[in-house]
Amino acid sequence: MLRAKNYPVIFMLLRAVLLPDATEATSDGSRQVPVFNDGVLIRVPVTGLGRDLYFMVDTGFTISAIDAKYKQQLGDQLTTYFADSPLGSHKALEVFHCPDLSVAGKRLGLAQITSLDLQMPRYISGKPCDGVLGMDFFSKNVVAIDFDRQTLTLYDAVPESVEKTFVAVPLVQSATYYSLAAYLNQDRPVQLMVDTGETSSIALNAAAWEEVFGDRHKSEITATFSDAANQVAQSKIGVIDQLSIGGLNYTNFHATLIRNPDNPSHVGLGYFKRHSVVFDFANRRLYIRPGAKYGRPDQEDMSGLHLLREDGLTIVYSVDKNSPAFAQGIQANDVVESINGQRAALLSMHAIRRALMSTEGAQIDMQVRHGDQLRVVSFALRKTL
Repeated sequence: MLRAKNYPVIFMLLRAVLLPDATEATSDGSRQVPVFNDGVLIRVPVTGLGRDLYFMVDTGFTISAIDAKYKQQLGDQLTTYFADSPLGSHKALEVFHCPDLSVAGKRLGLAQITSLDLQMPRYISGKPCDGVLGMDFFSKNVVAIDFDRQTLTLYDAVPESVEKTFVAVPLVQSATYYSLAAYLNQDRPVQLMVDTGETSSIALNAAAWEEVFGDRHKSEITATFSDAANQVAQSKIGVIDQLSIGGLNYTNFHATLIRNPDNPSHVGLGYFKRHSVVFDFANRRLYIRPGAKYGRPDQEDMSGLHLLREDGLTIVYSVDKNSPAFAQGIQANDVVESINGQRAALLSMHAIRRALMSTEGAQIDMQVRHGDQLRVVSFALRKTL
């Protein structure tokens, strides 16, 4: 699937919640909001600019961002920030005074914010995406995300219960990011940047990829990726047999190849979703506790379809050659009208992607519109990795 940030275009559901009601005070005085997990990105409600907003949670962003459609409300541009992309390109971002924004009733208190066109994340998720909470937010807060309960909680300090029951993983601070130590395939140490905006479990730069995969036969596939700057490129996905972080062990993780040689390797959202996590960047600690999905294997799309949601339409962005969908003649820019008897417009993008990576051999029936022609196609899902 088309994959996001590396957003897999896999690409980048929203419960009906009013922001004043979304914030909950807990018994220990912390503040809590729901996390909206669309299967690729995670977002939280933010209050600001006189409306309800939804921001991606991305520790891979150095400076928080707001969508370019709000630029006229930000005043004069202050400066320009040059951002690297895992896809190998660079993007010049405009920087403005940060408006009054709050999460869980707590003001962000940020001096500056960048402006970024977040069209691709919206197309990927099919839901609103108004900004990005980056490291400038995380560095000022102890942030807990419980992926089983789908909540984000802000603390003044790490709770004693977390210190007693979670695994503490030391973090190493660099100029713009934090990383942790991991072992791949038992004996290969690697430092991994903590990046909740990376949708894969693991993303390796070229040097680490060659060290892990270069001296042995490997299972890998080509995939299409997008970043938050709406750039799209081809890369690879391979299988890591074993991974160890903080003494916790994992098997059969999928790793993506980072095209930008200047980027560090990442540990991403696919990993964190298996846990409850607490980020304490100020004290250089990550706390993790296995959750309900701890032992779940990584999965990739089995159809060959890369789909986007635009203006209510489920549109084929591209189709992998030699895939089940390709064999049925589905083409880029076709519109998927129904999937297994259900109208595509009534299904979330998360639900559609789950269906297309469900079970090898599962039958998929689609109504697909190509121009003015509507036809019915059927194919069986086929595992690629």
